[in-house]
Amino acid sequence: MTRAVTLLAPAKINLALAITGERTDGYHELRSVFATIDLADRVRVAPSRTLEVRIAPGVGAPRGDDLASRAVRAMAAATGHDAAAFVHIRKRVPVAAGLGGGSSDAGAVIRALATIWRIGDVDLVAVAATVGSDVPFFVSGARVALVSGRGERVDPLPDPTAMNVVIVRSRLRLSTTDVFAALRSDDRGAIVSVDSMRDAFARGIATAQLLRENARNDLLAPAERLCPEIVETRSHAAQRGIHLSLSGSGPTLFTVADDRRDALRMARILRRIGLAAHAHTMAG
Repeated sequence: MTRAVTLLAPAKINLALAITGERTDGYHELRSVFATIDLADRVRVAPSRTLEVRIAPGVGAPRGDDLASRAVRAMAAATGHDAAAFVHIRKRVPVAAGLGGGSSDAGAVIRALATIWRIGDVDLVAVAATVGSDVPFFVSGARVALVSGRGERVDPLPDPTAMNVVIVRSRLRLSTTDVFAALRSDDRGAIVSVDSMRDAFARGIATAQLLRENARNDLLAPAERLCPEIVETRSHAAQRGIHLSLSGSGPTLFTVADDRRDALRMARILRRIGLAAHAHTMAG
């Protein structure tokens, strides 16, 4: 048995996201283009006789109900191992921000346990789907992918050359459940943007301008209704020629830059008006 494995658990942004229907299991059908960015948690998993998960700083989840704990239990159920591991997570990705931080941690735990337990014949993506909707993407190892269903179908897209984005973080949290509950039928319409973006990545012609033009998210309107700060932030940015899009269920916002210099320029402009804006590399 391998002793311990340490992995980086990257955040993701939803470059475009469409809600295409409702399911009988209470989830929504979606189509989205996911891409990883260079903001990441550090996850260390080691063998143990018990299950212990330490997250610093804490995320506010009840003990044993965090996604990392669920990932250990899901892997144990799928492989016949005891649900025992020591997991230490050093958080850098903000919680409830639309960046998939908890799901990425869970994906890292699943991949680490596959190494520690020397698992070679288990469908890790299927295991991940039992933990959370975004977890299959992170387990897949893709940097960019078309994600559909409730998140369990992951179709990797060709890796582009590293691209540059500006991420605008908020101190607020938005519950994904609350945002979906606020969704109205007339909020939908991003499916064309999702498919255009997918095709651009598949053909190797994705550019910053194309991504900006197709960065639509069906969850923007319900997120804005729940969090007026999103409206204000986007308005202030637009006055300075910067169009911000919503990642996931928010409240994190982003824009795709032409290059690194452009990303640093926009981040400086946004910081001058009091926003927590930082340049990052996407899918690099």
